[in-house]
Amino acid sequence: MEITPKFELIEGSFDTKDSKMLCVVSDKYGEIALSIQPQGCGWNFPIAQIKLYSSGLRKDFYATKEDARKLGEEIARRWNNCSDKE
Repeated sequence: MEITPKFELIEGSFDTKDSKMLCVVSDKYGEIALSIQPQGCGWNFPIAQIKLYSSGLRKDFYATKEDARKLGEEIARRWNNCSDKE
């Protein structure tokens, strides 16, 4: 499936069949994100955040970070192992 994102300074599209999903953990920003990396591209395009807490508190990010990372890695693993990405 051809996807055309609308990011600043980036033009073009990518095919989901050839793309890899990554789980990216950023302690600096207190975020765990799912990102798509098109084949042959060094850039990751963030598509979703995983947040397992309802407050905006950094201590809650750290309290749930490992479970959120595990969930993100499992989602990415299933995406990458899927053979039917139309």
